[in-house]
Amino acid sequence: MLRKSVIMMAVATAFTINVSAVQIEVPAGQPPMPGADARIPANAYENYRHINKVAEQEAESYSQFAKSNPKNPPSTLDKLNLEHPGFSKALELADYSQSTVVLIHEGDKNIRLSVPNVSFRGDVIETEPGKGPLFAVRSLSSFLVVGPPHGKELSKYAEGEGKYNYPGLRNASWKFMSNNSRIMYTEFTPDDTKTTYGVTYGGWVNTEDPYQDQAPEVVMSNYIIPSIESLSGLDNYSQIEHWGNFHYRIPKTAKLVSEAVENERHEVRTYEDTGVKIRVIRSAIMSKETDNTLIKVPIIYYLHKYNDLDTPTQYAVVWNNGIPGSLVDAYKPNRESYLRHVVKDSVYYYSYRINYDKSKISYTHKQLRDMIEYVGFDDAAKLRKEPQWREEGAYKERLENSSIFIPWYMEWVKLLSK
Repeated sequence: MLRKSVIMMAVATAFTINVSAVQIEVPAGQPPMPGADARIPANAYENYRHINKVAEQEAESYSQFAKSNPKNPPSTLDKLNLEHPGFSKALELADYSQSTVVLIHEGDKNIRLSVPNVSFRGDVIETEPGKGPLFAVRSLSSFLVVGPPHGKELSKYAEGEGKYNYPGLRNASWKFMSNNSRIMYTEFTPDDTKTTYGVTYGGWVNTEDPYQDQAPEVVMSNYIIPSIESLSGLDNYSQIEHWGNFHYRIPKTAKLVSEAVENERHEVRTYEDTGVKIRVIRSAIMSKETDNTLIKVPIIYYLHKYNDLDTPTQYAVVWNNGIPGSLVDAYKPNRESYLRHVVKDSVYYYSYRINYDKSKISYTHKQLRDMIEYVGFDDAAKLRKEPQWREEGAYKERLENSSIFIPWYMEWVKLLSK
């Protein structure tokens, strides 16, 4: 049982500079925006690392448990704890701190947004012909739905609605209901497009949730809405490269310097740019039993490889057109930084790796991260037919067998898809 805790968000300072607060303007005569908090920096969403008090307590408890209950023979975690003191605590904090990023770039859709919360499962739900699907993600205490406008049914239950203004968006509106659950919906059109989108984020305030313990309306108004942006800006400095079924972006000024096969099974494309080295690696999937794109796999691997136990490394599950991947973002101002993004289709794993020196590059950290997040597959519609779980083993089975976890979530998703 998770401990109860006062609601408190402890956001790491890396990449978050309080240059301005979230500026959601409400036209005259309109009700105030639910959850809007002018004390939160406008770019707080750029920091994917978020740790609350519950997460800190859970990580410390787990660390003490691991120390006092070693396995005989020693488990892999026991060995890592001996090799790197504090490893188990860093591992737990990394898991609790992860964010979710959603990119949609198919048809007339071209958008990205992020939410400071975990991804346990993703689903793609078809709507009316010609409108495009809804992309849904389930976390522990809440859910996210992104796609074409879908707030019609919510109007029957909404206890408040209004309009707002935010830079980069026009015709923006919101609806909110708070009964047993707290559900907030926003609809908008980005300035550089004619396409209108709808985003729903809802759940309940769970002060025992180590992943996110703030109210859904607070998360929506201060993190999700500020993170919304068109993907068209990527075209200014990057271009799409194709590799069979897979496509990804590289800087326009990057040069392909080699194509090779390493260890007889890893196909590698290497690109270079000023201060930047990029490696895109394609490897055949050898076993269906282990999914190397699950976020815990790269978390363990890179914590062990680089021993970054005290570095505020950021982790996120990135959804491209409903296909999940895992992102690792380690920014080190005084030495080489790195970004990693791992995804797969039905045949290959793809590992996209960027190493860069901040003092030498002409790109911002955000530009490189936005670029590496953007990947896609020609057969995405086929790959996403089944639910995309981001957990496995006993914990996944427990969630699947819960009488609430999936039924409550799918009931809302079906309602919103009408």
